[in-house]
Amino acid sequence: MSLCEWYANRTVLLTGVTSELGRAVLEKILRSLPDVRVYIILRLRNGLTKEERLKKIFASPGYERLRQEVPGAISRVQAFEGNLLYEGLGLSAEDKASLREVTVAFHAGGPHDVVLEYCQELPKLRCVAVASSIFKHRGEITEGLQNEAIPKIPVALVRFPFIGPAHKQPMPGFVEILKGPTALMVGAGYAFGNPELQAEVVPIDAAVNTMIAAAWEVGTSDAAEPVVYNAATIGCTWQDLVKKSRRASWLYPYPTFGIRGMTNVAPLHWLLVLLLEWLPSVLCDTVLGLCGRKQRIVAEYDRVRNALRSLKSISWRPWAAERKRVYLLQNRLTGKEREAFPVIEEIDIEAYILCVAAAARKYCVSEDNLRVMKTIRMLLLLAPAILVVAYILIFNYHTYIAR
Repeated sequence: MSLCEWYANRTVLLTGVTSELGRAVLEKILRSLPDVRVYIILRLRNGLTKEERLKKIFASPGYERLRQEVPGAISRVQAFEGNLLYEGLGLSAEDKASLREVTVAFHAGGPHDVVLEYCQELPKLRCVAVASSIFKHRGEITEGLQNEAIPKIPVALVRFPFIGPAHKQPMPGFVEILKGPTALMVGAGYAFGNPELQAEVVPIDAAVNTMIAAAWEVGTSDAAEPVVYNAATIGCTWQDLVKKSRRASWLYPYPTFGIRGMTNVAPLHWLLVLLLEWLPSVLCDTVLGLCGRKQRIVAEYDRVRNALRSLKSISWRPWAAERKRVYLLQNRLTGKEREAFPVIEEIDIEAYILCVAAAARKYCVSEDNLRVMKTIRMLLLLAPAILVVAYILIFNYHTYIAR
């Protein structure tokens, strides 16, 4: 049975929907699987009800394509109040009765122990797809359980490297959150790591497709044991991401004094960051403060440094992960489904980074910061000419006085 046929008219449970991956999974299901109904679990937060939080998700930029193509998609989503850390997910008895119709579950973020314990109570469940991280493991990362507490139920455990900006869907390069890989791609700051190693990044749309396809494969195989998938990476080195970002950095410069690059020489890294990123940021904010303007450049520098800090702990060493199963999964899809749910794709890295830089400029950057840095860069370009003119004027003045 094909993927689309298997998902037809199913009721799906999605937990972790407020995470970046969870929002992307929900958007993809609603846009590409029109007969699926989705139950989500949300807790009350910041005075917002579950319905208000759901509407906020649907109003986000990542749902723009869905709003245009499937304007009534929100009617296929039902939110339940709960908490993923509580026994029974903190659900009421009435809500638990409604969820007994669930046949597929996706857990897209946070601890999974309580979620899997609850899923064992779902009588019609065919599969649970669980997102995990390859960075929890050391040595060779096999396609089997490695000290992971997973009950013996049909589970597709999908391990991901860094989840990066979208390749194609919902739109090319789409990104809302500035994380380590994105900051490196757009040249927002100098990174620490081994540039010759494989870039441990998977585009978020490939991550979503892997979860959806893995759940289908496990669900149709009637597997009684957990099945592990190590998601495929972007297919290049960290150095490739730096080299092929030159055009993007020129067309869409990030509003910091950050420089493109990566090194695994710690003293060199911190010297360049100190002199070429931190110091200019402090001087710029000092000038802005003296002019009565809001100081904003150091804050942006800190934001970039925090993003790149997450990269530091990963990019200095190789991560040897076995990935045969995701390639077999790709081959099981029909030709049309490979286009709609590609698990593995050949990516033009330079074109990809260009789209990422454009999206980061639109969704991750303050317009005020852009205007300030545009003015600063213009002044820096004009500075040599201003100094030459000032020198000529001063020289002529002294010549005149001497006469």
